[in-house]
Amino acid sequence: MRDRDAVGHTTYPLALTLVCGSQADELSKNQLYVLRITNICRTKHDGESDSDSDGSYIGDDGDSEDDKDEEEGEEVNNGEPIVQHRTISHYGTANRLRCAHHNTNLVAVWSDAGHVQVFDLENEVTMLCDYKNWVKSQGKPTVQKKPSALVFCTPSTAHRTEGYGLDWSPTVQGVFASGDCDGNLFVWQPSDDGRWRAAASSTSETQSPSVEEIQWSPTQADVLIATRVGGVVEVWDTRDMRKSKIHWQADPTDINVADWNKARQASHLLVTGADSGAVAVWDLRKVSEATPIQRLPWHRGSITSVEFSLHNESVLAVTGDDGQCTLWDLSLERDPSEEKEVIGELFGRQDLTGIPDQLMFQHQGLEHPKEVHWHAQIPGMVITTDYSGLHLFRPMNWRSLMK
Repeated sequence: MRDRDAVGHTTYPLALTLVCGSQADELSKNQLYVLRITNICRTKHDGESDSDSDGSYIGDDGDSEDDKDEEEGEEVNNGEPIVQHRTISHYGTANRLRCAHHNTNLVAVWSDAGHVQVFDLENEVTMLCDYKNWVKSQGKPTVQKKPSALVFCTPSTAHRTEGYGLDWSPTVQGVFASGDCDGNLFVWQPSDDGRWRAAASSTSETQSPSVEEIQWSPTQADVLIATRVGGVVEVWDTRDMRKSKIHWQADPTDINVADWNKARQASHLLVTGADSGAVAVWDLRKVSEATPIQRLPWHRGSITSVEFSLHNESVLAVTGDDGQCTLWDLSLERDPSEEKEVIGELFGRQDLTGIPDQLMFQHQGLEHPKEVHWHAQIPGMVITTDYSGLHLFRPMNWRSLMK
């Protein structure tokens, strides 16, 4: 989630707000978690280049952006992150969760119970990020009891089974699209009563291949892509959803995930991840050829998440069922002489001929990872989810990745 006052944070300790969903053994036991993680510090053995300070380790009082807490007598936790959370009941496993671009307090969640719900998390976020003012507001007699965070649920006449395709429009405030395992697509627009209505849809009497992913165009308000079981990618015009305008076979196996590059100068680039482990980058100006402009051969399990960095349009993150999160720079080509001089010294001059030119970092030890995201306001910060929890890290070479 975007913080209200955090833009381009590079000074430690860092802080961020996350929202995630659970996968419980019973539908009624699931929850959404709003997490506030503060005092995220550079570890003792990180390189000095990862600090804007004089080289002292993060967690020291001098590296704090604000020493006010210490002055007020509050305990300072040097080096250890502090995690606070709020929970909201959610019926069903959260298959996919997305924050709105224009208001990240609005969160849409695909449930395996067969519906999409929209939650307004303003109360929970304010309580975690601005507790003093939240307490003051609760004490005012004019403040009414906070209504339920749930503000909308898709009707039973729309989706009749679960799904995974879900995305908010980056160009039109409050608009989102959802796709289910029956192959149905819906576009939802906010209405005057504070809810949402189906503004466009593509449905079929017979079951179509499941919609696995949806991505809105970052520049065109009426254009989105949908990926389906069977490896097909479709481009849709939401003004006429009788059929897709363009489609192509991107992989022989299912296309699980995709991401549309948000940088205006690179908004023609789309990355897809398939069950086969294939990661492909497409130029949407040339999709009639059905040939990617780049393939990233590395992962040996199903690709579960892909995302371009918001701070460098040529950098992307990938997670796969092989327990890895990899970071790539598509603009790089191998320089053997420089590699021998620099990488060889770091890694004992190992033979690196089997490593792709663009592979910049490999984070291992994940257990069935499901999501990877770059933090929009903390350059180089990567967040992954897996069966064991959350991983938050900055690679040792994050500064060069963000250039």
